[in-house]
Amino acid sequence: MNRRLLALLLSAALLTSACGGDESDTVVVSDVDNVGEFDHDYLIPAGTSERVDAGEEVEIVPAELEVAVGDTIRIVNDDSEGHVVGVFYVGAGETLTQRFDSAGTLSGECSVHPSGSFTLRVVET
Repeated sequence: MNRRLLALLLSAALLTSACGGDESDTVVVSDVDNVGEFDHDYLIPAGTSERVDAGEEVEIVPAELEVAVGDTIRIVNDDSEGHVVGVFYVGAGETLTQRFDSAGTLSGECSVHPSGSFTLRVVET
């Protein structure tokens, strides 16, 4: 199975398990093409996994991020290792792009923040 398909399946499984049983907590996300400019744009630089393994505190994304419905996010992973950012997995050398289509909250582990967690709140504006 190729890495991109595996990452998509993992993201779908994590979204399903992280959303809880209440429909109002369900956040709908959709893939977007590289549209040029993203509302939230993060780069995981090469060498990040070595820094984390060496015990360095790495803060690439915030522990909590509030975005508006319709916002887009891009996470570019230039590292040689895959990273988890909340419910998203970004493989080595891959780019994740998503649009948030409904309000809600997603939380999960994070390998690129010292707290080890990432909470994303999508709000209506």
